[in-house]
Amino acid sequence: MYESRFCLAEPKDTVPANFVFGDSLVDAGNNNYIVSLSKADFAPNGIDFGQPTGRYTNGRTIVDIIGQEIGLSGFTPPFLAPTTGGLTVLQGVNFASGGGGILNHTGKIFGGRINLDAQMDNFANTRQEIISRIGDAASNNLLQNALFSITIGSNDFINNYLTPCLSKLDQKLVPPELFVAAMISRFRLQLTRLYSM
Repeated sequence: MYESRFCLAEPKDTVPANFVFGDSLVDAGNNNYIVSLSKADFAPNGIDFGQPTGRYTNGRTIVDIIGQEIGLSGFTPPFLAPTTGGLTVLQGVNFASGGGGILNHTGKIFGGRINLDAQMDNFANTRQEIISRIGDAASNNLLQNALFSITIGSNDFINNYLTPCLSKLDQKLVPPELFVAAMISRFRLQLTRLYSM
């Protein structure tokens, strides 16, 4: 069962930035810049924009829609885009990657992908860039009021545990309950790391 909730408790102008972590459901084009079989840089992806953007959809992703609803200007740019840097990062960055997962070996069938640990490494670098631009106090204020979203986990099943050519032996040796427990344990560590940054 999947459940999602979204609630705005304060006026729109209180969210200064949007930081996005995840997989193809929210990738804004990071996979355009890596060697990967998981790409969305072709039609019909992006048809609502008039051209493919690297989003795995005909138009906006859910984080694009939420960003617009909370009053952010434009879309949160992909981390790997050459234009992402400088003052742009003060409005947020999208670190998501199609094929990425909670577990680092998830999505290896695609070749290149950016899993959650690497996305957090990229955020740590972005955080340092923000600090160097506006200082510690302003950075802390920006990050404390920013929106952070993480949409990830399906690839850990679809393109890892349940991939027949890769995981028949794993499925015999590791029951689903143990696999899920390992995923949850890893995700807990990742969330703790992100929160502590």
